[in-house]
Amino acid sequence: MKNIVKKYQIIIFFIVTLIIGWFPWYMGQGSIIFAAPLISALIVAFLADGWEGILDILRRMGRWRANWRWYVFILFSPAVLYLVAVGVHVLLGRTAPQFPLLRENQYFILITFIVFLLPWQSSAFLEEVGFRGYALEKLQNKWGPLAGTLILGAFFGAWLLPEFFQPDSFQSAMGGMSFFPWFVLTEIGWSILMTWAYNHTGKSALIAGYLFHTAFNTWTFVMLTNAIPGEDLPALDTTLFIIAGVVVALAGVVLVIATKGKLGYSEAS
Repeated sequence: MKNIVKKYQIIIFFIVTLIIGWFPWYMGQGSIIFAAPLISALIVAFLADGWEGILDILRRMGRWRANWRWYVFILFSPAVLYLVAVGVHVLLGRTAPQFPLLRENQYFILITFIVFLLPWQSSAFLEEVGFRGYALEKLQNKWGPLAGTLILGAFFGAWLLPEFFQPDSFQSAMGGMSFFPWFVLTEIGWSILMTWAYNHTGKSALIAGYLFHTAFNTWTFVMLTNAIPGEDLPALDTTLFIIAGVVVALAGVVLVIATKGKLGYSEAS
């Protein structure tokens, strides 16, 4: 049993994540269980490698030592990419967001980041323990950094499919199922950037996963919407989100070309 789990652990991880995560959807009760990647990773890691498998995840989630430039990159690169997207959006003759938090309530940006960061309610934490804390290393070692990242990135976007059917979800507000393919493309783009950061920060799922994910969640809220914390979510501009997704994906393509597909990965590291 252990040998089977160890051999097919990534496939099992994906399947268990969907079984647990999509259970409310199967039962007709709405949203997904965002903690499913975390739960699945801990279960599969333990079955495959015992407590050492759990410790490997905890080590990656606890690594915080890295050059300060990587913290700057993961905290602010989403804002730069989204600023480019807004610029393209305006050049196409469309209206830019009003940036209410940037113009009037700057301290709310930090508050928004902190709220998105809180582990017990953070989709970034609950997902990244599984995605970058567990799955990325296995996928890189088996398929290489580029193929492994593309697999994980596609799953990263696709596993949120039920959210696009929920009328009150952020994914539905972005455009529902018409936006779903663009959402998957966006998550693949982010995953490429995250793998690059992961391989340059001592394989830190804390920095390249949890913090990076929190950063682009925050800047999505700040740069691409007119939302204000505590108020109802205003109508979102699907075209702007599509442009932002393309910009992020193109940044990923540039990085793949610049690193010749290695994304900082070294088998010896």
